[in-house]
Amino acid sequence: MAKRVVQGHVRAAGAVVLGSVSSDIMYGAIALFGIAPFLDAPKVLASLNAAGAVLLWVLAYLTLRASRAPHALGRPDATLARGHWAYVTGFLLAASNPQMMLSWVFAAALARHLGLASPFTAGAKVALIAGGALGLGAYQAVLGAVMYRIKHVIPLAVIGRVYVWLAYTLVALSGLFVYGTVRFLAAAP
Repeated sequence: MAKRVVQGHVRAAGAVVLGSVSSDIMYGAIALFGIAPFLDAPKVLASLNAAGAVLLWVLAYLTLRASRAPHALGRPDATLARGHWAYVTGFLLAASNPQMMLSWVFAAALARHLGLASPFTAGAKVALIAGGALGLGAYQAVLGAVMYRIKHVIPLAVIGRVYVWLAYTLVALSGLFVYGTVRFLAAAP
């Protein structure tokens, strides 16, 4: 999303946000409406974690490759302007994060504990999903607006260095997914 905003593709960045929010709504519905037992299977969780790790490795490679040509960051990239691919990108990035399911389960437990949803009716679940999706989408939209405003302040060489650190961060983050994969495979019968 940030890369699209920096290059001026605001609509495509919005599509990334919509894709991400769609995935978050999907996870919220799965977590709160009882389909979650399927995701309790260790092999399913291991598969989701492995897919997440591979996706992060691919993103780290592409980010590192882009960091080697920081002058290209300032040039318009037509592929980033395509809204339908932007939506798919946002959806897949968010969907590859199975920890989001745990966030929804935690939010539901917190709502019950605080007495905000007692009894926890279908309407309360829908309200929680809508509020969560609105919050997640608003966070990304505000981040995009800030990036759009300050894009001319950041030198391209600095953006290239940020990309290098982002690539390293993605590889480090993939370690959590690899750990999750091994942990869930070890727990599988």
